[in-house]
Amino acid sequence: MRLKHLLIIAFVVVSAAPMFLGLQYLNSQFGQYTRQLFSENLSALSLIAKQRLLGAVDRIRDTTSLVASRTQLRHDMAEWNRTHDAAYAEDIARIILDARQGLTLLKEISVYDRQSNLVASTSSAPAPWRLEPDQVFKESIYLTQDGEDVIATSVAPLVFDHKVSGYIRLAFKTTFITELVQQRTGLGETGEWLFAVRHESGDALFAVPLKYDQKAAFRRRVAMDRLDVPITQAMLGNEIVMSFAPDYLERPVLASTRYLSELDWGLVAKINEEEVAALVNRNTKLIYIAELSIIVLAIFAGVGLSFFIAKPIEKLRAHTAKVTRGELAKPPEGGGWREVRELTEHFSVMIATLKEFNETLQSKIDERTHDLGEANRKLTELATRDPLTGLYNRRHLEVCLDHEIGRARRYGSALAIVIMDIDHFKAVNDAHGHGVGDLVLQRISEFLKSTLRKSDIVARIGGEEFCWILPETPEDAAVAFLDRVRIGISEIAFEADAVAFNVTCSFGLAELSDASPDADKLLKNADLALYEAKRAGRNRIVAFTQSPREV
Repeated sequence: MRLKHLLIIAFVVVSAAPMFLGLQYLNSQFGQYTRQLFSENLSALSLIAKQRLLGAVDRIRDTTSLVASRTQLRHDMAEWNRTHDAAYAEDIARIILDARQGLTLLKEISVYDRQSNLVASTSSAPAPWRLEPDQVFKESIYLTQDGEDVIATSVAPLVFDHKVSGYIRLAFKTTFITELVQQRTGLGETGEWLFAVRHESGDALFAVPLKYDQKAAFRRRVAMDRLDVPITQAMLGNEIVMSFAPDYLERPVLASTRYLSELDWGLVAKINEEEVAALVNRNTKLIYIAELSIIVLAIFAGVGLSFFIAKPIEKLRAHTAKVTRGELAKPPEGGGWREVRELTEHFSVMIATLKEFNETLQSKIDERTHDLGEANRKLTELATRDPLTGLYNRRHLEVCLDHEIGRARRYGSALAIVIMDIDHFKAVNDAHGHGVGDLVLQRISEFLKSTLRKSDIVARIGGEEFCWILPETPEDAAVAFLDRVRIGISEIAFEADAVAFNVTCSFGLAELSDASPDADKLLKNADLALYEAKRAGRNRIVAFTQSPREV
């Protein structure tokens, strides 16, 4: 009798072995799948963060371009270089102080001559600055430390009549970086954002305080030969997901690296491997409990070994083989003794839990994908539109102008470009305030939108300067159209502090021709025509020829 019991137990153990091995395989596959989802989630978060940083940098560039493109500022800087008259320095100081108003993230604007000597600044104690060789003819953005704060500095040359007359430097508060590294949503308890720039030695230099080292900004470095460290891979331009990689404290982490190539900045989203393992184990704990229940119930049920037990178990074993292949269907209804029915019910709970967990993870992935798509759409809008007027910005206008020039040359059609400047706009700001000045810009922008044809393109290219492209429009048709626009703007009624007023505009017109063969020359000639219109008394249209003439 004792031998019979031993044989029964041995038979049950041997029968349960395939089930146990199958469930163990399922655990292994499920753990790998869960870890892969964590990696994809981390990669999606880092990509969204990179897009946010690029969007913030584009806004810095647009602000710099708006300030640097002011015609009066570039003209006064050229005259300062020629005469060193203090009156021009005072005019420059007034212009940048006016540009500084209303920009909350802008900390300082300073203007320097071609030898890096300070000409004017909005700060009583401007930060020292020296011209670097690679800043001579291009805009540049870099990070510096100012006390406890990290400052984003944007430098652009001031060009007048194709000559660099000086440089403008704008210092911005980097709340867009500090808010990013402080917001750790989706990174768990141990997660962290790492943000670094390149040190003069080539090493990765952390540019913000770290979660576990608050004094790391512009002090802590990671050598570039540490290829196993995520921040080093980011600075090398490798956008990858790294497992069990050492962080700056030599702890193993799961990390996603991103690289901002134009700025040479590195970004890393990381979470400790210990926390990742804990999350995976927590998700698989229920599976292990269900497995143990199945094995225990199988041993007890095997003591009876009857027809009512063997058949349902065989069905359940066959279904387990399907589960190991990823088929998470509900198991068949169990017959036989109560123990077998309970075993089947526990297995159903386990499968239902797996399905629910998979659906939840898929829902989160879909949600993150939707959020990423929405963020990309908003970033695209910010990259092409002026935030105050809703018109296109200068960068988008230049892209469109190159396209229209190519089309005009391909089909032999006419193409005109117009630069418009609001007359005495500074007087409006001085008399009524910048809020009224912004309203004037918005009302005129709405008028331009309603007036232009569908094929025309209008953009705000400076503080009070607008530019639009008129495809397939010869000079005489453009002049007739511009005169209607000029009269229409002069008839717009404005009111501030119970005082009614009107504004006028001056227009510079240039047509694609041998005298204006490309985008740069076309814009320059239109700008010269505008200058002539303002010199001749404003509120008029001047078309460019070899000698600009009023039309």
